[in-house]
Amino acid sequence: MRRNLQLRLAQLSLIAGLLACASAGTGGARTDPNAITRVEIYNSGASNAYELVSRLRPNWLRATAAGSIGGGVVQRQMVLVYLDRQRLEDIEALKTISVDGIDSAQWLEAARVQTVLPDVPTGPIAGAIVLRMRK
Repeated sequence: MRRNLQLRLAQLSLIAGLLACASAGTGGARTDPNAITRVEIYNSGASNAYELVSRLRPNWLRATAAGSIGGGVVQRQMVLVYLDRQRLEDIEALKTISVDGIDSAQWLEAARVQTVLPDVPTGPIAGAIVLRMRK
């Protein structure tokens, strides 16, 4: 009877240890709020880039809520979307991109967009979501 109890306690201890390791996810490492890694993409369970961003970095999509005043008119800030340095239409384009080919995703603040990316439109920009595909 005592041996069975010891065996059960050892099993429970092992299970608790495995659960603790599994819940640590990335080994306790912090995630970068401005990047999504290949490991995060793989573990996300998302089927397209929009789902991926909305699950892992939803604030990237909400950046359009802010506005700016230009010529006395309040204008909604744009979130630009780039796929391998080519600008796409808008955030909705993310729904057409499968996560299977994405290597990484990055958020660029508005101040960096003009200096880093090509084909930047004029107007109020909140930032840009930059997707890099696997080669």
